[in-house]
Amino acid sequence: MKKKKLLKVLGIVAGVIVVLAIGGSVAMGGYICDQILYQNRNNDTISNSVKQLEVYGYDLDGFYKKYTGEDISAEAEDGNIVPATYFDNGSDECVVLVHGAGGDRVAVYPQAEAYLDRGYDVIALDQRGSGVNPDPKVTFGIHEKRDVKALVKYARENLGNDKVIVHGQSMGGMTTALYASDVTPGDVDAADAVICDSPVPGMEAFLRLMFGDGPEGAYSGMSNYLIAVTKTYMKLFHGIDFADGDTVKVVQNDKLPTMIVVSDKDEVCLPEMVEEVYDNVGSDIKTEVHVDSAHIEGIIDDKDYYMEQVRAFLEPLGLY
Repeated sequence: MKKKKLLKVLGIVAGVIVVLAIGGSVAMGGYICDQILYQNRNNDTISNSVKQLEVYGYDLDGFYKKYTGEDISAEAEDGNIVPATYFDNGSDECVVLVHGAGGDRVAVYPQAEAYLDRGYDVIALDQRGSGVNPDPKVTFGIHEKRDVKALVKYARENLGNDKVIVHGQSMGGMTTALYASDVTPGDVDAADAVICDSPVPGMEAFLRLMFGDGPEGAYSGMSNYLIAVTKTYMKLFHGIDFADGDTVKVVQNDKLPTMIVVSDKDEVCLPEMVEEVYDNVGSDIKTEVHVDSAHIEGIIDDKDYYMEQVRAFLEPLGLY
Protein backbone atom coordinates (compact mmCIF):
# COMPACT_ATOMS: atom_id res chain seq x y z
CA MET A 1 0.00 0.00 0.00
CA LYS A 2 2.79 2.39 0.96
CA LYS A 3 4.52 1.66 -2.34
CA LYS A 4 1.35 2.55 -4.29
CA LYS A 5 1.01 5.82 -2.38
CA LEU A 6 4.64 6.65 -3.03
CA LEU A 7 4.24 5.97 -6.74
CA LYS A 8 1.11 8.12 -6.79
CA VAL A 9 2.93 10.99 -5.10
CA LEU A 10 5.86 10.65 -7.47
CA GLY A 11 3.44 10.67 -10.41
CA ILE A 12 1.84 13.86 -9.17
CA VAL A 13 5.23 15.49 -8.64
CA ALA A 14 6.34 14.42 -12.10
CA GLY A 15 3.13 15.81 -13.58
CA VAL A 16 3.62 19.12 -11.80
CA ILE A 17 7.19 19.30 -13.06
CA VAL A 18 6.05 18.61 -16.63
CA VAL A 19 3.33 21.27 -16.40
CA LEU A 20 5.79 23.79 -14.99
CA ALA A 21 8.33 22.92 -17.67
CA ILE A 22 5.78 23.32 -20.45
CA GLY A 23 4.44 26.53 -18.94
CA GLY A 24 7.95 27.89 -18.52
CA SER A 25 8.83 26.99 -22.08
CA VAL A 26 5.71 28.69 -23.42
CA ALA A 27 6.50 31.79 -21.37
CA MET A 28 10.11 31.76 -22.56
CA GLY A 29 9.07 31.34 -26.19
CA GLY A 30 6.57 34.16 -25.87
CA TYR A 31 9.11 36.48 -24.28
CA ILE A 32 11.76 35.85 -26.93
CA CYS A 33 9.24 36.22 -29.78
CA ASP A 34 8.13 39.53 -28.34
CA GLN A 35 11.74 40.73 -28.21
CA ILE A 36 12.34 39.62 -31.80
CA LEU A 37 9.17 40.94 -33.40
CA TYR A 38 9.17 44.21 -31.47
CA GLN A 39 12.94 44.67 -31.29
CA ASN A 40 12.60 48.34 -32.23
CA ARG A 41 10.00 49.17 -29.60
CA ASN A 42 11.22 52.27 -27.75
CA ASN A 43 14.15 52.35 -30.17
CA ASP A 44 14.58 55.61 -32.09
CA THR A 45 15.48 54.11 -35.45
CA ILE A 46 15.37 57.51 -37.13
CA SER A 47 18.02 58.99 -34.85
CA ASN A 48 20.01 55.75 -34.97
CA SER A 49 20.61 56.16 -38.70
CA VAL A 50 21.88 59.71 -38.31
CA LYS A 51 24.18 58.70 -35.45
CA GLN A 52 25.57 55.74 -37.38
CA LEU A 53 26.33 57.89 -40.40
CA GLU A 54 28.13 60.30 -38.09
CA VAL A 55 30.26 57.40 -36.84
CA TYR A 56 31.09 56.57 -40.46
CA GLY A 57 32.00 60.21 -41.08
CA TYR A 58 29.41 60.47 -43.82
CA ASP A 59 28.37 64.02 -44.82
CA LEU A 60 24.60 63.75 -44.50
CA ASP A 61 24.09 67.52 -44.67
CA GLY A 62 26.04 67.56 -47.92
CA PHE A 63 23.75 64.86 -49.31
CA TYR A 64 20.65 66.89 -48.43
CA LYS A 65 22.12 69.98 -50.09
CA LYS A 66 22.83 67.98 -53.21
CA TYR A 67 19.63 65.96 -53.53
CA THR A 68 16.03 66.60 -52.55
CA GLY A 69 13.65 63.71 -52.08
CA GLU A 70 9.88 63.40 -52.18
CA ASP A 71 7.83 61.36 -49.74
CA ILE A 72 5.85 58.59 -51.42
CA SER A 73 3.96 55.51 -50.28
CA ALA A 74 2.69 52.27 -51.79
CA GLU A 75 0.27 49.64 -50.53
CA ALA A 76 1.61 46.11 -50.00
CA GLU A 77 -0.44 43.01 -50.77
CA ASP A 78 -1.39 42.64 -47.09
CA GLY A 79 -2.56 46.25 -46.88
CA ASN A 80 0.52 47.70 -45.21
CA ILE A 81 1.29 51.24 -46.37
CA VAL A 82 4.98 51.45 -47.23
CA PRO A 83 6.62 54.84 -46.59
CA ALA A 84 9.59 55.84 -48.71
CA THR A 85 11.53 58.75 -50.17
CA TYR A 86 11.84 59.09 -53.94
CA PHE A 87 14.76 60.90 -55.54
CA ASP A 88 13.82 61.80 -59.11
CA ASN A 89 16.93 62.00 -61.25
CA GLY A 90 15.14 61.96 -64.59
CA SER A 91 16.13 58.36 -65.32
CA ASP A 92 14.13 55.37 -66.53
CA GLU A 93 16.24 53.23 -64.16
CA CYS A 94 15.37 53.16 -60.47
CA VAL A 95 17.12 51.56 -57.49
CA VAL A 96 15.05 50.54 -54.45
CA LEU A 97 17.27 50.63 -51.35
CA VAL A 98 16.49 48.48 -48.29
CA HIS A 99 18.16 49.30 -44.97
CA GLY A 100 19.19 46.94 -42.18
CA ALA A 101 18.10 46.43 -38.58
CA GLY A 102 17.95 49.22 -36.05
CA GLY A 103 17.81 52.14 -38.47
CA ASP A 104 15.55 53.64 -41.13
CA ARG A 105 15.77 54.74 -44.78
CA VAL A 106 18.42 57.38 -44.04
CA ALA A 107 20.91 54.59 -43.27
CA VAL A 108 21.19 53.81 -47.00
CA TYR A 109 21.80 57.38 -48.15
CA PRO A 110 25.49 56.66 -48.86
CA GLN A 111 24.29 54.11 -51.43
CA ALA A 112 21.61 56.53 -52.59
CA GLU A 113 24.20 59.22 -53.28
CA ALA A 114 26.42 56.78 -55.19
CA TYR A 115 23.54 55.74 -57.44
CA LEU A 116 22.22 59.28 -57.89
CA ASP A 117 25.70 60.48 -58.86
CA ARG A 118 25.59 57.84 -61.60
CA GLY A 119 22.25 58.98 -62.96
CA TYR A 120 19.76 56.57 -61.37
CA ASP A 121 16.49 57.41 -59.69
CA VAL A 122 16.38 56.11 -56.11
CA ILE A 123 13.69 54.97 -53.68
CA ALA A 124 14.68 54.46 -50.03
CA LEU A 125 12.04 52.81 -47.83
CA ASP A 126 11.43 52.27 -44.14
CA GLN A 127 11.28 48.58 -43.33
CA ARG A 128 8.58 47.29 -40.99
CA GLY A 129 9.27 48.11 -37.38
CA SER A 130 11.46 51.04 -38.48
CA GLY A 131 11.11 54.72 -39.22
CA VAL A 132 7.46 55.58 -39.85
CA ASN A 133 6.40 52.22 -41.29
CA PRO A 134 3.03 51.53 -39.62
CA ASP A 135 3.68 47.81 -39.07
CA PRO A 136 5.65 47.51 -35.78
CA LYS A 137 6.76 43.90 -36.29
CA VAL A 138 10.20 42.92 -37.57
CA THR A 139 10.02 39.55 -39.34
CA PHE A 140 13.48 39.30 -40.91
CA GLY A 141 12.16 39.93 -44.42
CA ILE A 142 9.30 37.41 -44.30
CA HIS A 143 6.65 40.13 -44.37
CA GLU A 144 8.96 42.97 -45.39
CA LYS A 145 9.46 41.45 -48.84
CA ARG A 146 5.86 42.44 -49.58
CA ASP A 147 6.81 46.08 -49.15
CA VAL A 148 9.64 45.70 -51.65
CA LYS A 149 7.24 44.12 -54.14
CA ALA A 150 4.89 47.07 -53.74
CA LEU A 151 7.60 49.64 -54.37
CA VAL A 152 9.02 47.86 -57.42
CA LYS A 153 5.52 47.81 -58.87
CA TYR A 154 5.01 51.47 -57.89
CA ALA A 155 8.27 52.47 -59.59
CA ARG A 156 7.09 50.92 -62.84
CA GLU A 157 3.42 51.88 -62.83
CA ASN A 158 3.45 55.23 -61.01
CA LEU A 159 6.90 56.65 -61.61
CA GLY A 160 7.42 55.34 -65.14
CA ASN A 161 10.70 53.55 -64.45
CA ASP A 162 11.31 50.92 -67.11
CA LYS A 163 14.12 49.16 -65.22
CA VAL A 164 14.26 48.53 -61.47
CA ILE A 165 17.04 47.24 -59.24
CA VAL A 166 16.70 46.31 -55.54
CA HIS A 167 19.74 46.76 -53.29
CA GLY A 168 19.59 45.77 -49.62
CA GLN A 169 22.13 45.68 -46.79
CA SER A 170 22.34 43.37 -43.76
CA MET A 171 18.76 42.53 -42.72
CA GLY A 172 17.73 44.55 -45.76
CA GLY A 173 19.94 42.23 -47.79
CA MET A 174 18.01 39.32 -46.34
CA THR A 175 14.73 41.05 -47.20
CA THR A 176 16.03 41.53 -50.74
CA ALA A 177 17.06 37.87 -51.03
CA LEU A 178 13.68 36.64 -49.78
CA TYR A 179 11.95 39.08 -52.12
CA ALA A 180 13.95 37.85 -55.12
CA SER A 181 12.95 34.29 -54.26
CA ASP A 182 9.26 35.17 -54.19
CA VAL A 183 8.76 36.88 -57.55
CA THR A 184 8.62 35.69 -61.14
CA PRO A 185 11.01 37.33 -63.64
CA GLY A 186 9.09 39.55 -66.02
CA ASP A 187 6.23 40.28 -63.62
CA VAL A 188 5.55 43.93 -62.81
CA ASP A 189 6.70 43.48 -59.19
CA ALA A 190 9.90 41.63 -60.13
CA ALA A 191 13.11 43.67 -60.27
CA ASP A 192 15.50 43.33 -63.17
CA ALA A 193 18.35 42.55 -60.75
CA VAL A 194 19.06 42.48 -57.00
CA ILE A 195 22.11 43.23 -54.86
CA CYS A 196 22.42 41.80 -51.35
CA ASP A 197 25.17 43.40 -49.27
CA SER A 198 26.15 41.19 -46.29
CA PRO A 199 22.70 39.57 -46.06
CA VAL A 200 21.62 37.94 -42.80
CA PRO A 201 21.97 34.21 -43.61
CA GLY A 202 18.70 33.25 -41.96
CA MET A 203 16.40 33.94 -39.05
CA GLU A 204 17.42 30.83 -37.13
CA ALA A 205 21.10 31.15 -38.02
CA PHE A 206 21.18 34.73 -36.74
CA LEU A 207 19.36 33.86 -33.51
CA ARG A 208 21.66 30.89 -32.88
CA LEU A 209 24.67 33.21 -33.04
CA MET A 210 22.93 35.54 -30.61
CA PHE A 211 21.80 32.81 -28.18
CA GLY A 212 25.19 31.12 -28.29
CA ASP A 213 27.15 34.37 -28.05
CA GLY A 214 28.96 33.45 -31.26
CA PRO A 215 29.57 30.42 -33.48
CA GLU A 216 31.00 28.29 -30.66
CA GLY A 217 27.76 28.21 -28.69
CA ALA A 218 25.34 28.30 -31.61
CA TYR A 219 24.41 24.64 -31.20
CA SER A 220 24.79 24.27 -27.45
CA GLY A 221 22.04 22.62 -25.41
CA MET A 222 20.74 26.00 -24.27
CA SER A 223 20.76 27.44 -27.80
CA ASN A 224 18.89 24.39 -29.09
CA TYR A 225 16.29 24.78 -26.35
CA LEU A 226 15.80 28.50 -26.95
CA ILE A 227 15.48 27.97 -30.70
CA ALA A 228 12.95 25.16 -30.17
CA VAL A 229 10.65 27.13 -27.86
CA THR A 230 10.93 30.29 -29.96
CA LYS A 231 10.31 28.52 -33.24
CA THR A 232 7.26 26.70 -31.86
CA TYR A 233 5.74 29.81 -30.28
CA MET A 234 6.40 31.93 -33.38
CA LYS A 235 4.64 29.40 -35.62
CA LEU A 236 1.66 28.71 -33.33
CA PHE A 237 0.88 32.22 -32.14
CA HIS A 238 2.21 34.48 -34.91
CA GLY A 239 1.96 32.27 -37.99
CA ILE A 240 5.62 32.89 -38.83
CA ASP A 241 7.72 29.91 -39.89
CA PHE A 242 11.47 30.11 -39.37
CA ALA A 243 11.85 28.10 -42.59
CA ASP A 244 10.41 31.02 -44.55
CA GLY A 245 13.29 33.13 -43.23
CA ASP A 246 16.06 30.65 -43.96
CA THR A 247 17.97 32.73 -46.51
CA VAL A 248 20.37 29.95 -47.47
CA LYS A 249 17.56 27.59 -48.45
CA VAL A 250 15.03 30.09 -49.76
CA VAL A 251 17.44 31.62 -52.31
CA GLN A 252 17.35 28.37 -54.23
CA ASN A 253 14.13 29.84 -55.68
CA ASP A 254 15.78 33.10 -56.72
CA LYS A 255 15.67 33.44 -60.51
CA LEU A 256 16.68 37.10 -60.76
CA PRO A 257 20.21 38.25 -61.62
CA THR A 258 21.79 38.46 -58.18
CA MET A 259 24.93 40.02 -56.73
CA ILE A 260 26.08 39.06 -53.22
CA VAL A 261 28.55 41.32 -51.40
CA VAL A 262 30.73 39.60 -48.80
CA SER A 263 32.38 41.85 -46.21
CA ASP A 264 35.60 40.00 -45.37
CA LYS A 265 35.94 41.64 -41.92
CA ASP A 266 32.30 41.04 -41.04
CA GLU A 267 31.63 39.93 -37.46
CA VAL A 268 27.85 40.25 -37.73
CA CYS A 269 27.06 38.22 -40.86
CA LEU A 270 30.11 35.99 -41.01
CA PRO A 271 31.79 35.81 -44.45
CA GLU A 272 31.47 32.02 -44.69
CA MET A 273 27.73 32.26 -44.00
CA VAL A 274 27.23 34.94 -46.65
CA GLU A 275 29.23 32.84 -49.10
CA GLU A 276 26.84 29.97 -48.39
CA VAL A 277 23.95 32.24 -49.35
CA TYR A 278 25.69 32.94 -52.67
CA ASP A 279 26.42 29.26 -53.30
CA ASN A 280 22.71 28.44 -53.00
CA VAL A 281 21.30 31.25 -55.16
CA GLY A 282 19.28 29.52 -57.87
CA SER A 283 19.70 32.17 -60.55
CA ASP A 284 21.74 31.39 -63.65
CA ILE A 285 23.18 34.91 -63.39
CA LYS A 286 24.90 35.55 -60.09
CA THR A 287 28.04 37.33 -58.90
CA GLU A 288 29.97 37.23 -55.63
CA VAL A 289 31.98 40.30 -54.68
CA HIS A 290 34.35 40.63 -51.72
CA VAL A 291 35.15 43.90 -49.97
CA ASP A 292 37.89 44.34 -47.37
CA SER A 293 35.55 45.90 -44.86
CA ALA A 294 33.51 45.36 -41.73
CA HIS A 295 29.77 44.73 -41.88
CA ILE A 296 28.14 46.75 -44.74
CA GLU A 297 30.97 49.29 -44.69
CA GLY A 298 32.25 48.61 -48.20
CA ILE A 299 30.37 51.60 -49.61
CA ILE A 300 31.91 53.78 -46.87
CA ASP A 301 35.50 52.53 -47.07
CA ASP A 302 35.92 52.62 -50.84
CA LYS A 303 32.89 53.91 -52.71
CA ASP A 304 34.60 53.91 -56.10
CA TYR A 305 35.66 50.26 -55.85
CA TYR A 306 32.25 49.26 -54.50
CA MET A 307 30.37 50.95 -57.31
CA GLU A 308 32.80 49.61 -59.91
CA GLN A 309 31.74 46.11 -58.81
CA VAL A 310 28.12 47.18 -59.12
CA ARG A 311 28.81 48.51 -62.61
CA ALA A 312 30.53 45.27 -63.63
CA PHE A 313 27.44 43.36 -62.52
CA LEU A 314 24.76 45.63 -63.97
CA GLU A 315 26.34 46.71 -67.28
CA PRO A 316 26.08 43.33 -69.08
CA LEU A 317 22.42 43.29 -68.06
CA GLY A 318 21.80 46.65 -69.73
CA LEU A 319 21.16 48.26 -66.36
CA TYR A 320 24.07 50.68 -66.13
